Amino acid sequence: MSRHVVKDSRIDWFQILADLNRLGVPVSSVSQQTQIPKSTILGWKQGAEPKHADGELLMDLWIGLTGNNRHQAPRT
Repeated sequence: MSRHVVKDSRIDWFQILADLNRLGVPVSSVSQQTQIPKSTILGWKQGAEPKHADGELLMDLWIGLTGNNRHQAPRT
């Protein structure tokens, strides 16, 4: 019996922020709505990974504004 290992892919936070921007939600608004510093969010655009709680806040915002569900989130 062979076993297939599926590697979990990571959320593409840059794409999440790009999706929000296309919807007219700039980083400054994301910052205000999530209470996450703008500088932190800009770091995510550069490839940093958010803390779990911050990622959940951003994911909830993305889900609420796009109408997508968590499983439809862009991944790397």
